[in-house]
Parts: sequence; structure tokens; C-alpha cells
Amino acid sequence: MSAVLDAAARAAGILLEPRWYGAPPVPDATKDALIAALGPVPGVGGAPAEPRPAYVPPILDRARLFGVALQLYQLRSPRNLGIGDLADLKALIGPFAREGVDFIGLNPMHAPFTAAPERASPFSPSDRRFLNPLIIAVDEVPGYREAMREGIFVPGATDVVDYTAVAAAKLAILRKIHAAWRANGPDVPAQAIQDAAHHRSLGGKALHDFALFEALSHRMVEDGHGAGWTSWPAAYTHRDSAEVHAFEEADGNEIAFHAFLQYLADEQLRAAHAAALAAGMQIGLYLDLAVGAAPDGASTWADPTLALRGIRIGAPPDLFSADGQDWGLAPLSPAALASSGYASYRAILAAVMAHAGAARIDHAMGLERLFLVPDGVPVVEGAYVRMDGLLDVLIAESHRNKALAIGEDLGVVPEGFRDRMAALRIFSTRILAFERDGMLMRPPSRYPADSLACLSTHDIAPLEAWWRGDDIDIRKAVGHLKSADAVSGRVAREDEKTLMCALAGLPPQVARGPLTDDLVIAFHRVAARSRSRIVAVRLEDVVGGRRLVNLPGTDREHPNWRNTLPLTVSELTRSDRLMRTFAAMREERS
Repeated sequence: MSAVLDAAARAAGILLEPRWYGAPPVPDATKDALIAALGPVPGVGGAPAEPRPAYVPPILDRARLFGVALQLYQLRSPRNLGIGDLADLKALIGPFAREGVDFIGLNPMHAPFTAAPERASPFSPSDRRFLNPLIIAVDEVPGYREAMREGIFVPGATDVVDYTAVAAAKLAILRKIHAAWRANGPDVPAQAIQDAAHHRSLGGKALHDFALFEALSHRMVEDGHGAGWTSWPAAYTHRDSAEVHAFEEADGNEIAFHAFLQYLADEQLRAAHAAALAAGMQIGLYLDLAVGAAPDGASTWADPTLALRGIRIGAPPDLFSADGQDWGLAPLSPAALASSGYASYRAILAAVMAHAGAARIDHAMGLERLFLVPDGVPVVEGAYVRMDGLLDVLIAESHRNKALAIGEDLGVVPEGFRDRMAALRIFSTRILAFERDGMLMRPPSRYPADSLACLSTHDIAPLEAWWRGDDIDIRKAVGHLKSADAVSGRVAREDEKTLMCALAGLPPQVARGPLTDDLVIAFHRVAARSRSRIVAVRLEDVVGGRRLVNLPGTDREHPNWRNTLPLTVSELTRSDRLMRTFAAMREERS
């Protein structure tokens, strides 16, 4: 029986090789559950053969560039509604471009659940094909008037984003603007109204179904249910039920409103990328693609065949997570992808690359395989499943959109994966502290040219917090580290600080002192000297202080995706530390 089951598992794309060093075999119960979910054996399904490498902007073969990585929601200004928006971003584009910045990398812009705004993680979206309406700069929408804010509580710039208040304020004002558009108000250009109608027409059924989900999600929350469809009454969990069609007929204006929000977000994102290119940036915006979507969101509701039901994306045990990780995301169905010619994945990539010069592929190993965990099964009993065809689609879309593809190839990386990505010119991600030659940090001069180098990412404490060991203290405080492990973690951190100083040519005693401006700049000089064709300056590493973006493995125990920057947008452009860092980057990269 075991041999027959193994044959069926391999035919379904389940990888039975050791999942990690010393791992036991994949349990039979996991094989059974995955075989049942995966369905028919995936075929090539019309996926194009792409022997050519991915698109790389010609400038990168003759120049080494640097840019800035930031979380849009973190930007603070007197004019925004308590959360960073695309007008805040545009205010940074000109000043940053004049300092030599060639790209601005942003957290995922995917559509969240606007009816449940506290589901704030941009890496667990409702639908990756659509945009987050909270990025809209309300005061830049045609038809906006200051009087529209009357009677609406507008949160100010604070240390932590209040998503509930932000969403309520933005949506309330945007509803007033939408009413002005529907009435052909005198402040709304006729061309803008035509453009919005054209956008909705181009969006077709996919946009309509997304807007329908959003409208229905808000109604369900009003009626005491959750924002995600798995908590709704059974009659509404099916897109084509009679009850859903009745709602669709009765609430056309609400559906039109949510489609309108997508037009505004798309138009403002397009304008921001165009502004970056016009300012002289060689790449412009650099957008992020999450590895999956929430299982109860718009994408899985509109098309039940799109994702595997009862299966979650995760990660096996590693040095940072002894029990593995359950990301709670719904994986795309390999069979559905293949049978549709990968149309859904093309649409996701097109949405990310349409207004960007580069795209970061979160958990890039998912282009070849995903670690999948059936519901009710411990993470350590999950298994890898092949994801055939995705690489070919990524390469084709990179050329169609002229967008650089950057893989986040961190964590458990299959043997040979980085070599295969390098052959296809999908850029690797290199974090200074993670790159090792034995007990020493690898000199950035030895990084591959086709890579992005940086000091940290959103899952790592910003430089000041890392230097002080704040992340260790927080993990202990929330119960994710035992006292003994926290002590050993601090010892290891002191060693890492010493190694970082050595990389910068500084004596070891510097690691025992404070993190000065000169040290911040010295560490960025090390990154800038890398062979990597692009280097990202993470804004938090320079001006973010000690506020962590995300503490992996937590949800509300820590204010993930909520902490803002200590400086306002205008203060950022006058920050001496930031300007000195940019000057050092220009000098080292020229």
C-alpha cells in the first residue's frame, strides 16, 4: 500500500525526498490529504517554454544603482488621514531622486479586507490582483473638497496606525466623492469620469466580482458576521447563489463604489511610478508580491477552483522557527493553473508589474515548490509540492512589463535553487548579516552581481533595534523565547555586531558602544561596495529608530504593520543622517 501511495503522491507533485535535514518521512495522512486536494495530475497546460532569462533593465549591465525600501503606511504628514498614502510617496520622489535614488521599494499594495481593517498584514491579502484603497491620497482625487471631512473623525499622525479609524474616515470621504462623480459634479472632469468607466470595463468580470465581494463583505460585517466568506451564512459563500445575485441586483451602487476605489488606486499608483521615472529614477517603483492570499478572501470566493481548499502555505522547521511556520495562506491549485494556461498567475503578476520597474517575489522558492500543510495537521507534518510552470510565466511577464524580477530567496533554500535563478537572471536577495563564510560574514564584494544587497528587511529589526537587541527582548516578552534562549541570543547578537564592525574595517570594541550616525553610514558603505547591481537602503535602518515593522510568528502580540516612522515626510527630506547616507551610497556606487 505504501508503494502505491508514494507513486500516487509523486504523480500529484508531492516531493517525498527529506524535507529538511533529519526529517522523518512524509506521513501517509499528509499524502492522502494532499492527493485529494491536488486533484488531477497537473500537466504543462499551455505554459510557455521560456529558455530566455528574465528581463533586466539595460542600465544594470553598466551601472550599479541604489534605492530606498519603505513601508507606505509608515509615512507621516499633516495632510494624510492617519496613514501614509501615495501623495506622501510622491513628496519623497523628487528629493530622493536628486540624491541619486533610482528606485523606491514598497510593501505589497494588494487588496486587504476593507471591512476588517485590523487584518493589517499586507502579506495576507484578500486578492493579489487588486489594490489597497487605503493607499489613495483622498485630497488628490478630483471632486474632493475640504468640507467633505465635516462630521468625520480623521485620525492624526501617531506612532501607531489606527486602521479602524483610518478606514472609516477614508471610506466615508471617498463615498462623498463617489456621489459627486455619479452626479457629474462640476468639480469632476468629464475625462476622469470616462477614464473610470473605461477602467471598470477593462476590469471585466474579475473586477466586478472583487467589487461585489467587497460590498457583500461590508454587509456581512454590518449583520454581525466576519469580513471573510468562510464566516458567512451558507447561501452567501457561493458566488452564483440566488441570494448573492439578489444582493448584486439590489446594491449596484455599492458595487460601483468599490470598483471606483480600484480605479483611483490604480491611477494614483500609475502616476507615482511615472513621477519617479520623470524625476530621473532608472527603475522607479519596486513593488512586492505576496506568496499567497487569505483563504477567505475575494479571490477564493469568486473562483472556488483557483486555490486548494483545506490546505495552507507554511515553512518547515529552521534555525529561526523550530516548529516550522504556518502562514495561513491559500496556495494556488497546480491543476487549475495548468488547465487555465496559468491565467490567474499571469493576472497577479501583471497587477504587480503594471506600474513598477521591479517586482520582489516573496518566498521565491515558491516558484518551484511550496511547503503545504493540510488543515488539522501540525506544520512539521507538511510536505513540499511542485509548482510547475510559474517560472516560465514570471519570465514572460517580466519581459511584457519590462520589470526586473527579484527573488526573496531566504529561509530553507533547495539545493541548486540560487544557481537556477541566477541562470535565469532572477535577482537574489543578500542580507549582510546572513551571508556567511564559516564563522565570518562574507565580504559583499563576493556577492553575485545579479542580486539586491541590504542590511535588513521588514522581518528583521531595524538597525537601531537590532543593535540594542530589542527583537530578542520582545520575543521573550511575548513568550516566543525562553529566558535561557534570550541570554544565548544576546551573546550571539554581540558576536554578530562584532562581525559587522569587522566587515566595515572597525575595531571590535566599537560593537560595545552606541550606534552612532557614523556607524550607520559605515555599515551602509559596506553594502554599497557590494558587487550587487542594486542595493536597498531600508528607511527604518537610517531614520526608523527602534520601531519594528513585523515580528514573525506573532499577530496582535506585537503591533505588526502598524508602527510609523518617527519623522514626518518633510522631516525625512531634511534628515542629516539620511542625506549623509545617500551621499555615501552615491560615492560608493559611482
